[in-house]
Amino acid sequence: MVLNMSLMELLKQRDLLNVLFAVFMFSFGFGIILPILPFYSISFGATPFELGLLTATFAFMSLILSPVFGKIADSIGRKKVLAMGTTGFIIAYIVFAFADSLFLVFVARAIEGVSAAAMFPSAVSLISDYSTEKTRGAAMSLMGMAFSLGFILGPAFGGLASHISIPIAFFLAALLSLTNTVLVVLFLKEPKEKEESKDIAQKEFNLLSHLKSRTLLFFAGTFMLSFLIGGLEAVFALFTFEKFGFGSGEVGLVFMYIGVLIFLGQLVSAKLLLKYRETTLIKAGFLMNSTGFLGIFFAPDMITLGLTLGLMVLGNSFSMPSVISMITKRVEGKRGAILGLNASFQSLGQLIGPIFAGFLFGISHIFSFIGIWAVLLGYFVIFTLFGFLKKEF
Repeated sequence: MVLNMSLMELLKQRDLLNVLFAVFMFSFGFGIILPILPFYSISFGATPFELGLLTATFAFMSLILSPVFGKIADSIGRKKVLAMGTTGFIIAYIVFAFADSLFLVFVARAIEGVSAAAMFPSAVSLISDYSTEKTRGAAMSLMGMAFSLGFILGPAFGGLASHISIPIAFFLAALLSLTNTVLVVLFLKEPKEKEESKDIAQKEFNLLSHLKSRTLLFFAGTFMLSFLIGGLEAVFALFTFEKFGFGSGEVGLVFMYIGVLIFLGQLVSAKLLLKYRETTLIKAGFLMNSTGFLGIFFAPDMITLGLTLGLMVLGNSFSMPSVISMITKRVEGKRGAILGLNASFQSLGQLIGPIFAGFLFGISHIFSFIGIWAVLLGYFVIFTLFGFLKKEF
């Protein structure tokens, strides 16, 4: 009862709902092109290696620019930077629609990366200001739920639109981004900056300071989660095409399924975070996602594939909001810088994950799955041992 009341209190905040809706609109537009992009790129002659580079391009741009946009957000306000990000997605989708070469597809993907670097640290920072320390984990789960709702609807619309015309799917995504930008500009309010006794964010912005900081372990968690997602994106379409004969339609359905699972997982996670410690959910989540990812390779049929994907996605749903909650609890004032740094760790994982998985996949399919499983399990062991040694975080 108390858990439901806390969630209801969060949902009564109009400004928080505005940010959550902006996240939903982004994920809906992004979801439209997600199942289309690999096959669209192949139509321009892209090789599997170039598909991996396409994923890495998005991550690379986010990696180098997330801290920059985080600092800009602290200077001019998160709302303005958020609007810059949504505007960038409009441009990216239009470039996709008119692309007549693989080079332009890469250009559009790079613009997407720049836009994501502007949008996500700002959105997370705003959400953290609209919540208290006690409800912050639940608020981050609500953000994940908003994102997953877009993922449920986006791939379905994208699949339908692509049967008519692939450019129409991109134009639809651009229209949604335009609507998102207008709503952000008109209705989103910049919250007043909270009082702070110590600007930890400025100190945390220096990456070297984290070599002796407990926060580094949580940044590493962000890296690991995006490392897993990036690796999955690099090999999933090729793996399921070879093993189950999946095409763009089936991939779109899989993303819809993943979106539903993320939504349900975040709903459960939001309630669990009001009852259990974040560190407990992080450990449970990594044990689940590592096992689920390895299980994908050994799935003999599509039912088993769905079960292993479910285990992996639910593990991520437990871990991600818990990691972000622990990071935001480290600062009480300007969060743009530290969240920009967190986004850089996320982008770094999305950059290295596809390269790592793609390289091992080229040697032997099973190597990519065992390799990522081993990395995730290693983080779980280190995180658990650190908790025993330090007693608390």
